Amino acid sequence: KDRGSTSLAIRSLSIYTYLKSSASASIVDPDQLHIAKVRRSSMDEILVVPFPHAGHIFPATQLSAHLARRNYKVALLLPSSSSASSPPHPLVRIVDFSLPPTNRIQPQLLEDTLHDLLAGFFQHFGLERHHDASFPSSLPRKPPLCVIVDDMISGLIDTCVQHRVPVVSFFTSGACAAALDHATWELSPEDFASAPLSTAVTIPDLPAEMALNTSDISSRHQPFGGPGSVGGPRRRRGIAGADGAVALLVNTCDELERPFLDYVAKKAGKPTWGVGPLLPDQFWAAAGPVRDGEVRSGHEFGVDEKELVEWLDAKPPRSVIYVSFGSLVSPADDELSQLAAALDESNRPFLWVMQTKSRKRTEGRGRGMVIRGWAPQLLILGHPSVGGFVSHCGWNSTVEALVCGVPMLTWPVRGDQHHNAKLVVRRLGTGCAIRNSENCSSAAALTKEDVVAGIERVMVDDGIRKRAASVRAVFAGGFPESSTSSLDDFLASLSLE
Repeated sequence: KDRGSTSLAIRSLSIYTYLKSSASASIVDPDQLHIAKVRRSSMDEILVVPFPHAGHIFPATQLSAHLARRNYKVALLLPSSSSASSPPHPLVRIVDFSLPPTNRIQPQLLEDTLHDLLAGFFQHFGLERHHDASFPSSLPRKPPLCVIVDDMISGLIDTCVQHRVPVVSFFTSGACAAALDHATWELSPEDFASAPLSTAVTIPDLPAEMALNTSDISSRHQPFGGPGSVGGPRRRRGIAGADGAVALLVNTCDELERPFLDYVAKKAGKPTWGVGPLLPDQFWAAAGPVRDGEVRSGHEFGVDEKELVEWLDAKPPRSVIYVSFGSLVSPADDELSQLAAALDESNRPFLWVMQTKSRKRTEGRGRGMVIRGWAPQLLILGHPSVGGFVSHCGWNSTVEALVCGVPMLTWPVRGDQHHNAKLVVRRLGTGCAIRNSENCSSAAALTKEDVVAGIERVMVDDGIRKRAASVRAVFAGGFPESSTSSLDDFLASLSLE
């Protein structure tokens, strides 16, 4: 398959062996390649370092399983508090380390902790034992084939480069978000000087419907304040933060985001592979709803799954509106109050997952179920009674809704969520925004009427429903073939070292 620019990939990826300039020399004997891969995987290990939050650990764990099924050993580096679950494959080892809880929200401290761990690891190859008791004994004693580092902790790229260990940047969010984030930082407010608020600028090499306006520039986001802020990361995240990495892996697929993958590859100047959506294997193989408790351990759900299924089974097909804003962010309290009022006024059954700290109440006149804390989202989205999803558009929630064919009412709060919402509404057409885009940056407060109107649109719009079903059909055969090929291509590049 055409993977974009093969010559660019070979020039950019430092772990490739340079091939001869003749066309015939670029053909690698498949048997020799297989032998090289088996020899390499039997000796070396790939180290995967996710950002220590569930939304990043889940896809990193699935990536590790995909690598292991291709006969590569994988060491998955997790904080002790997140490593209670068993490895997803016999060739995957979970290497735990101590991490104070405060490090989870202070990226510089987190990067310092992981830098010290990796640096100590790299400096003691070949030793049978390490004298520092804090050094995990389960880490391998030879250099890894490569280190796959979460984009959120891209400062660790420097650690790997300093020790001459090949490093790959892993984006747990989608390619559209990475592309639009990069594009917003290449623009400036001066590009919109004296222009109306709704004026849009089309970005070269991106689909026309993804044009950016003034509000996109003013709301551009760097997590934790960005480089240079107190306690902030040492690098920008995103394409610009991948400098030094030999390649990029993105939790997406050609079928959803090929134009954006091409843009990321062009701007990064290095191979970029879509290797997702990184959902549990049981999801792709299941004939019915997936029981999250069986595939995503480590969290205590705020509801009994049996009770939940019985409640959903009692509702008509496509009648339930599902509401969840994830575990990290939430709309403002006054907006949540408008949401509660809208659900109370609606005649539709609803299922609202609230964060444990939320104090909102809704009556629902017996039509609603409220879950506090974690909820089995794959089970919910895969149930036939669910007809719409009010979401913050975090990437995990977005891809789960897409592969399940559930229309979305997009309600982004910060960061990449705004870009994901644009992908859903403008590009894929599988959802609608909580308000029309021209009102998003106005001072007008969100009202109950806005929410009620949005719910009705997403539940009754036949075009949205048909497009959501079409996207779901793309994944009817299971894990995307394009991502299977990308994973094979990525590992083949390692074997060609």
